[in-house]
Amino acid sequence: MTRTAAPVPPSSLVDDVRAPEWDEGLDCWVVADPRLAQQVLNHPGFASGTFERSFQLYMTDVARAEYRELTEFLRLWFVQADAPEHSALRRPVQRMLSPSYIRSLAPHIEQITDECLTELAATRPQDVMPTVAEGVSGRVMAHIVGVDVPPPVLHHWSRTLSLFIGAMYRRDHAQAAHQVMVEMSEALTGARALEGFPTDTPADRARTIATWAMCLFGGLETTASLLGSTVLTALGDREVWSGVRSETAGARSGAVAGLVESVLVTRPPLRHLGRVVAHDQEFAGARLREGDLVLVSLTGQGPLDEAAEPDAAVCPVTGASAAPAVTPAVTSGGERNLVFGHGPHYCVGAPLARLEAAILLRRLAARFPDARLSEEATVWGPNLSYVGLDHLYVDLGGEI
Repeated sequence: MTRTAAPVPPSSLVDDVRAPEWDEGLDCWVVADPRLAQQVLNHPGFASGTFERSFQLYMTDVARAEYRELTEFLRLWFVQADAPEHSALRRPVQRMLSPSYIRSLAPHIEQITDECLTELAATRPQDVMPTVAEGVSGRVMAHIVGVDVPPPVLHHWSRTLSLFIGAMYRRDHAQAAHQVMVEMSEALTGARALEGFPTDTPADRARTIATWAMCLFGGLETTASLLGSTVLTALGDREVWSGVRSETAGARSGAVAGLVESVLVTRPPLRHLGRVVAHDQEFAGARLREGDLVLVSLTGQGPLDEAAEPDAAVCPVTGASAAPAVTPAVTSGGERNLVFGHGPHYCVGAPLARLEAAILLRRLAARFPDARLSEEATVWGPNLSYVGLDHLYVDLGGEI
């Protein structure tokens, strides 16, 4: 079959940009330069349907047939769609997770955080990850979606799906992910968040359940990773921790918001996003073929176009600028990171993740100002896509 290229806007690149590179081991293009990454994430020549392409590349015909329900479930996640379908499916979720609604959750998140910190203080060893990071993110998402499922189960679901997404060629991952899909679908049937979403037909119900399963997935693992890394960074530097404590005591230093943004730059919970080349094209000096996978690095940092993402320049919930020059880890007050994506797919849950991290820092500092890291405090997880801790051991000291 002859493939023809549709016209696309040309890429406009600054000098010294690092062009896309083909990775033989990953069998895909890698875009590492943050200035080019911004363009790929907001360019019509790159599509979002990476799951569909990965099913074709990494699953056998037999596996695709056997786990057809699972692949259909993942195809329905609106992050896999592009305009205009993506915009139409995203809009009702975005309205529900509005800045005013997220701000209204602050007292409840503070209560959840305090309960998790109380539980942490009573455990030995004191491990932040399962008790606080996963506890807070899990309970917050369960409240938002309206499901009565404990955090360990929610995070088991999230981890199982992420393992399958990262290694679709493994039948054991597919089998486990299929079981998780069944459990998530059963739990979401009748969930509060589904009210007002289409459920009249089987197709409507499947789409709505898949949408909220995606929201659960998105608000669990990456948020827990951010919470753990934020605590690690705060307690790992006594000067930084002192700034957090001072703000908690009433100083208007901006240390907490600045630290959260610094962690998003230095330890982003997600390393990369995927895209699929929509048609044959030349892009930034590389000849790309229709169907090629592209991994877009989120770990770099570069100047972004403020007009392209106005709602991302300042968090509408916390008021934090996306890269304030508050801590040494942030290199420039005029730049923003890509960790929440860019363009139409900018993460709808970004304000919630920032709010949870800020509340955790403030409540930890207020209750346990003498907290410190234990010796050999960290055990990092093995996931290649997510940057997260499996364990973070601390000594809380005395509570005030």
